[in-house]
Amino acid sequence: MVTSAHEGMHRIFQERPEILGSVFEVLGVPLSAKATVDAVTTDVTETRPLERRVDTVLRIGPSDGEDFLLAIESQSGRVAGKEASWAYYVAYLQAKFRLPVAGRRCGCIRWWQGLTICR
Repeated sequence: MVTSAHEGMHRIFQERPEILGSVFEVLGVPLSAKATVDAVTTDVTETRPLERRVDTVLRIGPSDGEDFLLAIESQSGRVAGKEASWAYYVAYLQAKFRLPVAGRRCGCIRWWQGLTICR
């Protein structure tokens, strides 16, 4: 259940975006003085069917650590927009399985180099 304190915290930024400059400064995140801020819809429901598939997803259970998922996607070349797909894959897999996700897009045999684990 959403509380009034939770809702109020978000309303401040939606209705008074000019205060974000101070918040970004405290966080050490650069924000141009001429930056624009616009509230957009918070609904993340898909309105059309989407098919998203990872080539391979494996649940790894190491004997000396926590289980994690390994997502593997093979490409023969660069695919425009694939970075956005990866963000979706990781978020979805983490939400569904409640496990860290490791992944690598690979186009060669030595795919394990550069493996990234998202927690």
